[in-house]
Amino acid sequence: MDSNAKPCLIFDLDGTLWDALKGITIAWNAAMAKEGQTYFFTEAIMRNYMGLTPEETGPLAFPNKTLAEQMRLFRSCLRSEIDYLGRHPGTLYPFEKEVLAELGKTYDLCIVSNSDKGYVENYLRACGTGRYFKGHVCAGDTDAPKWKNIRYIMEKYSIERAAYIGDTEKDRRESKAAGVPFIWAAYGFGVRVNARYLIRNLTELPQVAKSVFEG
Repeated sequence: MDSNAKPCLIFDLDGTLWDALKGITIAWNAAMAKEGQTYFFTEAIMRNYMGLTPEETGPLAFPNKTLAEQMRLFRSCLRSEIDYLGRHPGTLYPFEKEVLAELGKTYDLCIVSNSDKGYVENYLRACGTGRYFKGHVCAGDTDAPKWKNIRYIMEKYSIERAAYIGDTEKDRRESKAAGVPFIWAAYGFGVRVNARYLIRNLTELPQVAKSVFEG
């Protein structure tokens, strides 16, 4: 192991680095109108889909449709949200850029998301956060589950030590499967996450990360 190599903090996106729930909801309803479908989504409904894979979301969002039609409608919604969020990005959490700049002095920063191609890029470009991150990968890039993408990003950048920051119980399970410590972003969309490490806001992350890697 390179003793001089930085440890890495790998972030989830939705509910961890930004809140794009309002924009996603608008985009999905616009897609349904374009498709001539009667499905209508509220922010409360969309909250339940945050962090899920396409195969998990399709049956929930589009019941009574065939799997092929579920995936077609889901892709239509994703195209709509990526277009919309490119023009109307989600909201960053308080002091996010300041915290990322501080963390970058000690850690490499990466993103692993269950989103589609273009979604992470929207966050990096529209929010001006690209300079903080070493790399990113999403489910749309690899068609792989999140735990495999965590391992993928570690192998790609020769990362020996990493922790994953996410907001849901699913994130905790994926982090465990990848063999890295998990830090629960308790301010996000998840509830009742059984995590050893947690942050109630991003400003707590530098101290908690230090405990993870030094404790």
